[in-house]
Amino acid sequence: MITTVTFNPAVDKTAQVQTLVMGGLNRLQNVRQDAGGKGINVSKTLKAVGVDSLATGFLAGNAGDFIRQRLQDLEIAHDFVEVQGTTRTNLKVLDAAMTLTELNEAGPACSFDDIARLEEKLAQVQGILVLSGNVGPGVPEDIYRRLTEKAHAARLQVILDADGALFREGIQAGPDVIKPNRFELSQYFQVPEEELDTARMIVLARKLMETGTRLVVISMGEEGSLFVTADRAIVLPALKIPFQSAVGAGDAMVAGLACSLEQGLDLEQTAVLAVALSAGACMTEGTQPADAETVEALKLQVTWTEA
Repeated sequence: MITTVTFNPAVDKTAQVQTLVMGGLNRLQNVRQDAGGKGINVSKTLKAVGVDSLATGFLAGNAGDFIRQRLQDLEIAHDFVEVQGTTRTNLKVLDAAMTLTELNEAGPACSFDDIARLEEKLAQVQGILVLSGNVGPGVPEDIYRRLTEKAHAARLQVILDADGALFREGIQAGPDVIKPNRFELSQYFQVPEEELDTARMIVLARKLMETGTRLVVISMGEEGSLFVTADRAIVLPALKIPFQSAVGAGDAMVAGLACSLEQGLDLEQTAVLAVALSAGACMTEGTQPADAETVEALKLQVTWTEA
């Protein structure tokens, strides 16, 4: 079973404008609202390709009720901890050039007792644990490290998709799979991003494996992605697709990584599925995942080279 954890879910409101006018009036078009947050997006992608998961984390207030209802409508199993306050709403605006502007709220504060209640729920799960995204006020920076240590003690596999202090702490516990982007890699190792060619990224990825990580996936935007294990590395160019929005593309890739762990796929199969799911997410509006038929078609377009 795959369990996704979203510490700071959101109602994701996405909209379009011709030109974003700073300090002026902007009339939004094609406005839609989705249940969001990185872990929730992973669960939505899994559901779209016929894979079950359990979504958990923290929800609060009317916005939290909206997310629960959307997950129920999608027939995604969920078991969230209710906290005080109101789940955040994030506004994501795309202009005609597909430049994304994001306005994200902080989200409700969580207490020590709230975190303890979530840990009790996670103590009951088995299989694969997906830890992704930011955390709200009151959640300590070492939370992903602690949860990874507990998951490994219970023989769960862990996927970590985080940045900043959450990533720095989390990687110390050796999550099985991690998915930094090139910028996050440069920040962690304090290396200028422009110096990170493929060979350098492979070296740094293998440094990240010293605590026990088995697969490092580095997303590079329009340049594609790099999948690194202890003895192999493959580069996959980005697919040429009718682009709608990059919102949720990384989460869709994480969903592919979760599927690969659950199904025991090899490196090539893992990379093909993850890239196809990510490209499919870029073809939809908002945080909607691509449907299974689209993903299967995209898988046929994926190519890779040994690095």
